[in-house]
Amino acid sequence: MMTIRNFFLFLSLLLAMSLSAQVTVRDVFKTMPHAMIPYLEENSKLDFIDFIDSGMKAEVTNALSGKSIMQRCTDKYLALTLNEASQLTMRLLPVSEPVDSASQVICLVRTYGTDIRESVVSFYSVNWRQLPASRYVSMPDGVWVASLGDSDDELTLTSDNRLNPPANKEQKVIEGKQIILKWNDGFVNKQ
Repeated sequence: MMTIRNFFLFLSLLLAMSLSAQVTVRDVFKTMPHAMIPYLEENSKLDFIDFIDSGMKAEVTNALSGKSIMQRCTDKYLALTLNEASQLTMRLLPVSEPVDSASQVICLVRTYGTDIRESVVSFYSVNWRQLPASRYVSMPDGVWVASLGDSDDELTLTSDNRLNPPANKEQKVIEGKQIILKWNDGFVNKQ
């Protein structure tokens, strides 16, 4: 017969195991609030996962009658083309201090535009509570396209010089820059 002390010990063990369990990108994608991508129905998110798991092309018709495509989904990384001018990538990143009782945070990169593109980098707990981005990355001034590594914990920032063309023929063309940031409880310059 289980004593009360043993019951609470067992319950504590179960709780500790559940808190230490790692969630996957699939888990957080399925629970992503509808307001974050309002034209992507809840069933479409599940269809994406089913299509990827079946080795099929993961394409759905969104609520705007356009096509949304999931290019890749691993345990830590997900890449979506939401429409012709909007892409979304997310990566689960480890943290040393638990956030909402989890040892991971979500890095979400939304990239907008067709000719000239710009990215917004956001961070969330695995429960989709928004976290201050400045806590995890310091974005340089200017227009940057950000891309998350699909096989490593890196964030690559690429500047676009098309918004700052030379004023005359004698002026030198400003070259685009690329900065690679490595994750270490926040993105830091790799160099």
